[in-house]
Amino acid sequence: MTDTYKPPPFGIELAREGTTATVGVLGELDISTTPKLTGGLRALEPGYETLVVDLSRCTFFASSGISILLEESHRAKEEGFELVVIKAPAEVQRMFDLAGLDHKLTFRDP
Repeated sequence: MTDTYKPPPFGIELAREGTTATVGVLGELDISTTPKLTGGLRALEPGYETLVVDLSRCTFFASSGISILLEESHRAKEEGFELVVIKAPAEVQRMFDLAGLDHKLTFRDP
């Protein structure tokens, strides 16, 4: 990074309502912020039937994030919960569409 570059704010919001756990991604998810997403996913208390990853407030989503979503999809199949991804804004969602991930992940509109 240069002295003039300041990354935009990034955050993860965790919520639990009954048997649904939600992880919200706010801002740019890149190689430097993916550990926060992984940490948020690991911080969830077990026992949920549905895991929602909400990308509706995500402004950038790097390939490292795609790897995390694919790992969570695999874990969902193994552990028997449903993974749902709330679509990102169109300019970010386009990457998922181009990669053909709509066949591997369940996307829903915000």
